[in-house]
Parts: sequence; structure tokens; C-alpha cells
Amino acid sequence: MVDESGRRFSLDKVVIDPAIKNRIMSADGDDHVGDWDGENIDDLVKELDRIEERVDANYNSLPHNTNLPEDLRGQVEKDFPIWACDKQGMCMTGEHADTVVSVDQIRTHYDKKHGGVETFREKLRLEREQMIADLKRPS
Repeated sequence: MVDESGRRFSLDKVVIDPAIKNRIMSADGDDHVGDWDGENIDDLVKELDRIEERVDANYNSLPHNTNLPEDLRGQVEKDFPIWACDKQGMCMTGEHADTVVSVDQIRTHYDKKHGGVETFREKLRLEREQMIADLKRPS
């Protein structure tokens, strides 16, 4: 809620214009170079192809990152890597963002390779703990 003075507080609900959420920005963040509504990953692929003909797009800030399921965020999306997902669960993946796979295919990959997404996360946690313990040990 905004009071009469026009001040907004950190706990006030923020309403973001949907058009802003759809923006794809240039690598330097200065130019609005394209749009994607988060509905269909094929539309994003086409839009990025169109953009790449003209400018250097910033794949680090593709819109609608909230479409990515919670269990695939963080370490998993960096490891796989996952660039964007649409509302149907299709994701743009790969080192060069050149492959489209479903979230189920990503989970199956982790099931086969690590015994599941949670097992992969636990493996990384244990490796981190070991690295910290090794760093704390006197040489």
C-alpha cells in the first residue's frame, strides 16, 4: 500500500507491467532488443535467432525465469545449463543455448547420472563441506 506521500515501503506489493517482464535486453542492458511472453520455448528460439542477426543479446537476463521448476534452480540450472523454460515445461538448454528439452528429460538425466536431482544437490553440498574442511586444515 502506498501512502499519500507517494512513498513505497519494502513490504508493499509491487505490480510490474507485464510488458516489462517480457523484455530481452542487449548485453550491456541499455537496449530493448526483443520480447518473449514465456508461453512457448519455440517462440523464444525464433526471437533469439532474429535478435542475433542484429545485436549481441544478453542471455543472462532472459525473461520468465520463474517458469523453471524449483527443483531445477540454482546448482542444477548452472550444471545442465538451463537458460529458459516455457510454461509447458520445455527448456532451452546447452552450453550455447541450442537445445530444447523437457523438464522431465532433465530430471531423467539426473536420475540416471546421480540417482536424482536431490542426490546431485547433496553430492555438491558434501563436496563443498569437504573443500572448506580441507582449506581450514593447516598445511
